[in-house]
Amino acid sequence: MTGYGRDRERRRRTRTLLGVGYLTALTALLGLKTGWVPAVASLLGLLALVYVVFSLIAWRDTRAERRRRAAGQRPSWSAQLPVHVAQLLGAKAPGRHARRADEVGELLGRLSLRDGELCWELGKADRNRGVGSLTFDRSWTAEVIPLWGPGDQGCLTLTCHEGTAVDFWIRHPADLRQALTALVR
Repeated sequence: MTGYGRDRERRRRTRTLLGVGYLTALTALLGLKTGWVPAVASLLGLLALVYVVFSLIAWRDTRAERRRRAAGQRPSWSAQLPVHVAQLLGAKAPGRHARRADEVGELLGRLSLRDGELCWELGKADRNRGVGSLTFDRSWTAEVIPLWGPGDQGCLTLTCHEGTAVDFWIRHPADLRQALTALVR
C-alpha cells in the first residue's frame, strides 16, 4: 500500500472510532434522560437497522456480479482510483475533476480481467463523455490486502518495474486475489 493509501485508511479508522465515541456519548445522554433500558433498546435498534441496510446493499452487489458471470461476462470488481493517480497515468478525469491538477478524492469504476490484463473503466456516463480507461499488463505486480472494517473491502496495489505504485480500493478482495492467482498459473 502506498503512503496515500495508508493515510486514507488512517483517516477512515479515525472517523469510525470518532463515530463510535459519538454514538456512545449520545446513548449515555439518552440513558440519563430516559433510563438505560430505552437507551440501550434504541441503540440496538439503530445498529440492527444499519446492519440490515448495509447487508442489502452488499447483497445486491454480490448478486449482480454473480449474474454478470453467469451470463458469460468477465469477472469484475467495484474499484475506486484516486483522481491524482488517474491523471498521472493519463486518464482524463470527468467533470470538475478535469480542471484541477491537485484534486483529491476517488473516481468510481470497475476493475476487470481482459485477455490477461487488468482494465479499469469508469461508469457508462463517464465513458460517454470521453473519459478513458486504464490497462495494466502483466509487467505490473499485484498485491491484494484486505482492510479492517465492514463491507468486505480491500486495497489492490499495482507496482510497475519502474517503481510507480497505484492503489485501488476494491470490493471482495479474496475473490480478486483468487482470480489473479489463477491468472499467474
